[in-house]
Amino acid sequence: MSDSNLITFSKRPPIHVGRVQTASMLDAVNVSQFGKELTNFVQEHDKVNLLLDFEGVNYLSSAVLSELLNAQERCEATGGGLRLCSVNPEIKKVFEISNLDKVFVLYDCDVRQGVKRYQKSLEIERDDETWGHATERL
Repeated sequence: MSDSNLITFSKRPPIHVGRVQTASMLDAVNVSQFGKELTNFVQEHDKVNLLLDFEGVNYLSSAVLSELLNAQERCEATGGGLRLCSVNPEIKKVFEISNLDKVFVLYDCDVRQGVKRYQKSLEIERDDETWGHATERL
């Protein structure tokens, strides 16, 4: 296993950004390390809203999709979420063919715009919850 991280994390409140550092995630070692790094981060950050930046990723295996599904389930189980941005057209096709574009939110933009869009969606969700609670009391 590599000593260097495949994902570097930073915080842009209320979003955490994970920049995927490898161009190709095809072999079992990369996929395993990617999964462990993602799982560890999500477990250490309750209710995390995570935006994964795939800007430098050119290839990924189907096993990576499984790791992403697991991470999304973990995020949602604690009240957080997982979104992806900067997904190149070839990788986006993989999500579309597998219908995972219906499971994941894929932003067609860079990380800066992805953070803005994610923040806006969180504001809308909060507003919806507020209105929902207000109508319940009526």
